Amino acid sequence: MVLSLAFSCYACDFLFSSLITEVSSKEKDKLALLINTMVNSNDPYSSIASHVLMALKFVDQHYPKAETTFLNQVKLNIMQCDDAVTSGQFALDLLALTAACQTCIIKDYELVKKLEQKFQAEVDSIDKHGHPLTTYYQLGLDVLAICLLNGTYSTSKIADLFSVDSKKYYNEQFSVDTGALAVLALTCVDRKNPDVKEIRNDIRMLVERILKEIKPDGIIGNIYSTGRAMQALFVTSQYYKEKDWNCTKTLQNVLNHIPEAFHRPITASQVFPALLGKTYLDLTHGSCQSNPGDLNNSVPTITESTPQSQENISVKYQVVDFITKDFKKSTEVSVPKGSFFLNVMEKAQEKDQKAFGFTTKSSEWGPYVTSVAGIEASSKDRTYWQLLNNDQPLSQGVADFVVSKGDKLEVRLSRY
Repeated sequence: MVLSLAFSCYACDFLFSSLITEVSSKEKDKLALLINTMVNSNDPYSSIASHVLMALKFVDQHYPKAETTFLNQVKLNIMQCDDAVTSGQFALDLLALTAACQTCIIKDYELVKKLEQKFQAEVDSIDKHGHPLTTYYQLGLDVLAICLLNGTYSTSKIADLFSVDSKKYYNEQFSVDTGALAVLALTCVDRKNPDVKEIRNDIRMLVERILKEIKPDGIIGNIYSTGRAMQALFVTSQYYKEKDWNCTKTLQNVLNHIPEAFHRPITASQVFPALLGKTYLDLTHGSCQSNPGDLNNSVPTITESTPQSQENISVKYQVVDFITKDFKKSTEVSVPKGSFFLNVMEKAQEKDQKAFGFTTKSSEWGPYVTSVAGIEASSKDRTYWQLLNNDQPLSQGVADFVVSKGDKLEVRLSRY
């Protein structure tokens, strides 16, 4: 395969022509790094397997060993389907099976019907409690999968579910990820049920909100939400003007961030489709036959950097229960330059186990904080430990964010 960015006018210049501009060998190497990160993943998470299979749909090069491993993970998750599997994860699994040309499994086991049942449980929870069982992001995955796989849904209910209001798309700020996925789901519904005014109103309002999140450097929201935002904007150019988004600037900035920002399989797989000018709406398109390509997969793996010990820096760190307002502790610690947020928490824990002791749990995104000072995050109560720096929420995880001298770090018990 000749890796190229779909600088097609379809994606960036609004002319929707078939022009494709080849990228430099350096940029090809960056894309190859993403592929290498994905296919060499050995993380035991079904969501990683699903996302990687979806991303590899858009690569002509065949990776039999990796694809078989990921597909088996997805199949195992499907066969063990129970209430513990969230609707969003189940939707991801169905999208992955579709990408891997395994639609016969979806049909034989009536998996779309099962997803519809899980989605209905989410809707029932909203009607009864005012919020879904999971999140509106997962609802977006549900609707996208049900729509792409020709399931049954109510367009009026979908329009109501994804109408723009603070409860659905905001915590402390607009969620670009949730908004972008909702746009993809709504666009699928709109294409199959044209001229539903409410659906198009939702799309228009969400696109307007996403455009407001474009930074001067082209990043949309944060570096990790930019790929999905690009997908949303690719399929909705009729809702905005060319001057509203400099696609080339966004694309180039994402490419520049690949080495340090997309070293985890989950992040690599989520950004990859947009870099080829593809969207999740394309998962049902194209041939299921594999064609040999010319991508050299012998590229260096990306390793996570380790803290440097040559110089120490001081940072402030505090723990806050933002829900009850009953707990707030702060301290100042010294850590080696290049340390991560996690290293700061460990240093504070050494100083005062009672006030700063914490626990983490592994995930496809790396470790995440589950408790601090004996206070547990609770999915039942919809609480979580949020990471902030200088009072701004972080887009990176506790083991990914590199701290700087003078940072004011905070872990805050919040509600979603």
